Amino acid sequence: MLHDLLFALSGYPGDIFKETTSGKVEVAAGIPNLSPNETSALNYLLHLSTRYIFFKKFISCNTSAITLPGQEVSSDGLKRGCYLKAFCSGLEHVLTPYRECLLNIEKEILKDLHLSLLFVQQETDNYHYLFDALYDVITTIKSRKAHGCQILEALARASVCGNEFVRDSILAITQRCHVVMYNQLSSWLLHGILIDRHLEFFIEETFEISRTNDTNEDEFEETSIVQQKDKFQLRLSFLPSYIAPRVANVICFVGTSLHLFESDGKNHTFGSTSCKTVKKKSSDLQSILQGKDTEFVADLNALKQAKEFINQDFEICIDKIRSVVARELWELCVEHAQLVSNLYMLKDFYLLGRGELFLVFLDEAGPILKNPPSRVTQHDVQQAFLRSAAKIQMEDEKPFDLFSLTITQKQANRSTSFVSVDKMDTGWACLGMDFKVTWPLHTVFKPAVLEKYNHLFKFLLRVKRTQAALQRIWLTQMEARQGKDNSEDYPDSDDATTEMLQWKCRRDMQYFVDNLQYYLQADVLESHFTRLLEKIRNTSEKQRDFEAITTAHDNFLNALLAQCFVLSNTVCSNLIEILDICHQFCELMTASPLLHSKEHIPQQVQELWKLFSNKAVVFFQVLTRVCTHQGNPHVAQLTLRLDYNRYFSS
Repeated sequence: MLHDLLFALSGYPGDIFKETTSGKVEVAAGIPNLSPNETSALNYLLHLSTRYIFFKKFISCNTSAITLPGQEVSSDGLKRGCYLKAFCSGLEHVLTPYRECLLNIEKEILKDLHLSLLFVQQETDNYHYLFDALYDVITTIKSRKAHGCQILEALARASVCGNEFVRDSILAITQRCHVVMYNQLSSWLLHGILIDRHLEFFIEETFEISRTNDTNEDEFEETSIVQQKDKFQLRLSFLPSYIAPRVANVICFVGTSLHLFESDGKNHTFGSTSCKTVKKKSSDLQSILQGKDTEFVADLNALKQAKEFINQDFEICIDKIRSVVARELWELCVEHAQLVSNLYMLKDFYLLGRGELFLVFLDEAGPILKNPPSRVTQHDVQQAFLRSAAKIQMEDEKPFDLFSLTITQKQANRSTSFVSVDKMDTGWACLGMDFKVTWPLHTVFKPAVLEKYNHLFKFLLRVKRTQAALQRIWLTQMEARQGKDNSEDYPDSDDATTEMLQWKCRRDMQYFVDNLQYYLQADVLESHFTRLLEKIRNTSEKQRDFEAITTAHDNFLNALLAQCFVLSNTVCSNLIEILDICHQFCELMTASPLLHSKEHIPQQVQELWKLFSNKAVVFFQVLTRVCTHQGNPHVAQLTLRLDYNRYFSS
């Protein structure tokens, strides 16, 4: 009977020990000369047979190769993949001592025929704990449909136990799965290649849409070409709990950087000498790792061969790779790709640093953009932009090869965190700007970053347009006054009252917009731009870190968006309403000399002035409330600029 028992424990039950329909192996009913205690002892041992057969079936179901489409899911309902296959390999490995134990038991029984059931029970006792633990792990994997790195999490939880034999066996399986993870990490961290056919890794590839403009010369029509660029992000549901999110983000950063720099740099064309220098620098480098990839391979192999995952050693290895990559990327972007020069160009165009250019552009593009956009609007606007540059002798400068104006129709179903700064029925609302980012600065000026720049451009141009319109009204009023001063006719009292009202209305609006513009340019844009440049330029050689650049630039943009109030619907909407009132006044003053009937002009001016005054009061109340509840110093600074000497509040 002991030989039959050993066969059953090896996964081959027979007539004496039968497998039930539920998969449980038990002593067959009706066996003579078996006491209840012996039956109970045998059933206790046969529990190992039940578990062992379960393990063999699980291994058989999940180790077959995927040969045809549609076979990605095994009969157990689990997605096949490298981690599951490694788990099965590890499971097979830890079952080998069990089979050897049964073989040794058989040898001992053949030597001594007097050995009893207690001897078998004593030799296999440890495997009861192990098999129960392994069964729990597999049940967890099956119930949670664990896939890829999620299997590592199930193993990590099972390894926390007081039985050293069980713990060592779980760690042996985990080590097999870690081999897969370290192979993926090696290709990702050293080459920027994500090898993840079955979508098992805790980093996933997505796509971001970028748009570039192409001009059809036959129809003068700008068309938008959609490009898909690789983007990688953490798949948090696959991240094992023993890998900190900070470390996972570093892994994502290093691999993404290598992917972008070593793949995009080979296929990118450049139009300037400086960019060609960058390309030469990239080819000379051959690898951003600067020849230390052999050292890093050795470090990763040492971690791969370790029996247990040591978090400290893992983080040291990842941080060592990151420091080299971050330093090289800093030098590549700042020193060779002239990041600071590009920041100045972005400031000149997106943030209206070249104010004289946009003053001329407002005059050139005003008649085009006051109406709803058509098919040729984008071409006409771009030509107006180039004419404006020619008038101030800027047309030969490099930035005009990189910047272009676009007309983008609003999408009603597109959600955005930005407040609309223009009416939806004019070309101004659709006006935007494109920047042709040169390699390798696309890692800094990503599409999401350029979208923020674009919204700042729209908002600042909206303020600039209102300020320029009010200045033109002042010029018109001065010319009219000089004409009356030179006239010998005595001015009518009603005309004098109307003129005084117009002057007062224009003065208050001009004061508001001029001080708003000063706040935006001096207190916000120049201040934060200077800090950003100091952050980049004052970096010591030991502190060169590419992530520090991107973080500083992101903080710079977020500060501009916050302090320009374009993210605050309450403040920005009130501000835009005031600018709209100013624009209505300018349109009225521009059209009034052409009107045959001018009886309603004083009344309309009076209404606009009252509306402006009321909106200004509401705006100050909103600012005060925001300053009180949020304690933002920039809100107090704006209030100080607009209400200097209590100009409005008094």
